[in-house]
Amino acid sequence: MCKGCVVAGVLLVAVVGGLCWAETVNINPHKIVLNAKGAFDDVQANVNIALPGATIVDYEVTLALDGKVVAYAESAFYCVWDNILIVGFDRTKLQDNEDVQDMANTTVKATVDGWVTVKKPDGEEVTRSFNGSDTVEIVAPSKK
Repeated sequence: MCKGCVVAGVLLVAVVGGLCWAETVNINPHKIVLNAKGAFDDVQANVNIALPGATIVDYEVTLALDGKVVAYAESAFYCVWDNILIVGFDRTKLQDNEDVQDMANTTVKATVDGWVTVKKPDGEEVTRSFNGSDTVEIVAPSKK
């Protein structure tokens, strides 16, 4: 991304910082396999959002699948170079969630909604609300 685009994005957020923005969200992995036993621990939501600081002070983020809240964020990290908030949801809790299991073998809308408070370099704390959606496939190989 060009430097001018980053500056314009930061200025736009600074002007309307109290509003809730619809952000670009990518859920990884895009396929949640209900019986997976792999090495990964979480399902991540990568939220493209410009924040004025890198130090996360507090956050509250939910993951809803087809409108049902199925998880609360257990971790959050902000990458200032890419303007991406990386939010982690526990994979095992998602796999064990009855609402998620009922969605087996379908593709659903995944909505991430919440807020994050960051500390700016001067010590001031700023809170931003956000939401955005992606699609994920829920797979249960034993359910056909």
